[in-house]
Amino acid sequence: MMIDLSTPWDIHNNDTKVVSPDGRYRLVYSDLTEIAMGAPLSGVCALETPDHASTKIHDRCGGPPVWEAGSLLVAIPIWSKDFGSGQKLGIVDLVKKELTIYSRPFRVLDLREFRGNIVSGFDSPIHRTTIVTFDMQKEYVRKVVKLKLP
Repeated sequence: MMIDLSTPWDIHNNDTKVVSPDGRYRLVYSDLTEIAMGAPLSGVCALETPDHASTKIHDRCGGPPVWEAGSLLVAIPIWSKDFGSGQKLGIVDLVKKELTIYSRPFRVLDLREFRGNIVSGFDSPIHRTTIVTFDMQKEYVRKVVKLKLP
C-alpha cells in the first residue's frame, strides 16, 4: 500500500513521493541514518527503472524527493560531506542521465512541488522556516555527475 508520510526525519520506501507520476520509476532509499541524534536522515538513494534495473544516485540523499509532472526529472535533497554544511539540491534528469547538484546551501529541505523549472518547498520546516522557490535555470551549478542509467 502506498502512503504519503515521508518527512526529512522519516523517509519511507512505500511513500507515494518515491514513485514517478507515470508509475514507471521509483527511488529506493537504503542505509538511512540520522546525520546527528534526532536530526534528519541521510542514506543511499537508487533509481529503479521499468525493467527493475537499479542505479545509485548518491550516497548522502535526504528526502522526501519531488518529481516533475512529466516523470523525467526528480529533485532530491543531498547532504554535504562537511558536517554543518547542510544540504544542496540535486536534480536527476532521466533524459540526460545525469545528477546536477546546485551550489545554494540549505539547512533542511522539505520539498513539496516541482513545476517546470521551479522546485518549491521549505527550508528548515521546524525551526525558523523559510519558503524555498528554486529556479534551476537561474541557480549556480556546483557539480554534474553522469549516471549509469540503462
